[in-house]
Formats: sequence, structure tokens, C-alpha cells
Amino acid sequence: MIIYQNKKVTAKVKAKHIISNYLLKIFDKLKHNPEELEDNWEIMTSREEELVLDQVSLYEDRILKLLGVKLTDIQSANDYKKSIL
Repeated sequence: MIIYQNKKVTAKVKAKHIISNYLLKIFDKLKHNPEELEDNWEIMTSREEELVLDQVSLYEDRILKLLGVKLTDIQSANDYKKSIL
């Protein structure tokens, strides 16, 4: 029996939530401390940084939609709940 957040789930559901948890950490790090993941971040202009972060947000939305993960009860970037489907 596979359990995720105290609920019985399928292997597919467990896998998508494991993957989405790590991807959300990467997206959060890119939004708050991008220089830790990208060596050339500091040589970009403010406008270029903004454009890249906009694209990161778009990819985050697309990837979560592809995985079928919905965020519910979003309090902040690090405080949210995911619906278990």
C-alpha cells in the first residue's frame, strides 16, 4: 500500500508528487536565489533577469499542469498545499 500525506494513493500519484516536490524546490530557488543555480546570473541586466524569471514562472505552470499537480491554499512561495489526485 502506497501512502502520501496520510492517504492511500497509486504509484503514479506518489511518483508525480515526489517529482513535483523537488521541482518546486528548484523553481523556488530560481526565483529567490538564482545566482546559486546559474553562474552567469550576475552579468545579466535587471531587464534580462526579469525576462528569464518570467519564463521560469511559465515553465513552472506548464510542468505542474503536465504532471497534473494543482496547488491549493497558497500562503506564500514556501507555504502551500497540493491537492492529491
